[in-house]
Formats: sequence, C-alpha cells, structure tokens
Amino acid sequence: ASEAFAEALRSRTSTPVEVMLQATDPFRFHRVTPDPRHSHAVAVVAMTRHVFRPAVRDAVEAGLRPAIYGAEWRDLVDPALIVAPYVHNHRLPVVYSSIGVLLNDHWNAMRGLGFVSNRIFDALACETPVVSDHMPEIPALFGDAVATFDGPESLRAAVDEVLDDPVSARVRAQKGRDVVLDGHTFSHRAEELVRHLTAHDLVRRP
Repeated sequence: ASEAFAEALRSRTSTPVEVMLQATDPFRFHRVTPDPRHSHAVAVVAMTRHVFRPAVRDAVEAGLRPAIYGAEWRDLVDPALIVAPYVHNHRLPVVYSSIGVLLNDHWNAMRGLGFVSNRIFDALACETPVVSDHMPEIPALFGDAVATFDGPESLRAAVDEVLDDPVSARVRAQKGRDVVLDGHTFSHRAEELVRHLTAHDLVRRP
C-alpha cells in the first residue's frame, strides 16, 4: 500500500510487486446527518499504544482541546478530553460528519515507508476536513484537500484556517471526496487486483 515500499521490495525480490493503496467503502463512508453528541470543533480518532501521538501532543501544546475517541489516553491527557475509548466502524461516518476538523497522524514506520492512513480516505469520503502530519505522499494523492502539519504551530494554523472558514474547508474536503471516489474505493482495488492477477498469469482459467 505504498509506492516507496513497493520500490524497496522490488530491489530485494524477483517476485513482481504491485501497489494497491488504502481505500474506503463509499457505501458506508459518506456524509450523514450530524449528531449533536459528536459535535466537536476538533477531534481525534486513534488509540495510543502508550505513545503520545503527534496529532494529540501538538494539538495540546498549541492550546487546542481535541475530543478524543480511542483507548489508553487517560495517563497522557486531561481525562476530560476523552469522549469514548472506542467507536465502532459503522458509527464513524456519524462522528466524521459531526466534527469541524479531524486530526490524523501516522505511526513512524508508516510515515517512513510512505503508507498513507486509511483514516484519511474514510474521512474525506464523509467530506470531513482533515489535518494530518506531513508526508509527501499526502499532497501527491489529495492535492490541497488535506492540510498537513510538522509541529504545534503549523497544526494550530491549519486548524484555525479550517475553523475560521468552514465553508472553504468543506469545499476542499469535497474535492478530497471526489479524489477518493474517482480512484480509491474498494471497487477500484478489486478491479486492480484482477488486473494484476491477470497480468501475472495468476487467474485460473476454465
């Protein structure tokens, strides 16, 4: 699910390596009626694995108070920020459709190897403004539809831009949704898989 990692693998094996990026299910992830229970200006949906993740760390340092959906945060942040330890996948579209901006980041291994989080694809499918840690792959995929940050100041500036002009932010998010629907759904990946199998003569013929 990464061009950079695929290229690295090609130098280590004679087995063909193809790229199939993360994707979303647009039948589940699309804009729905906002729910006041999930009405937050800024939110994060992520567990910690006992790591103070950059999106939350930088947001707090920048003076923001993100609503957190995710496990194991109690020892790292003000417990009042924690909304729920878990959100079922089928509830995520409601959460995404109810918030002002979603903060996202990547585990170091993902960022270093160029794996773009599936959360960006899901949130954009819901037309949700996203601010994510910087990776060159993000603007390459989504243009200016996703703002990126590399520290507390740039995160705060990106969030303020969204919250100060939510109409323009929603327009950018809608552009991101168009990108996702045009090439990054599960249907697209299924078609790619069949093409790859066929190209490498791996389709069993009757």
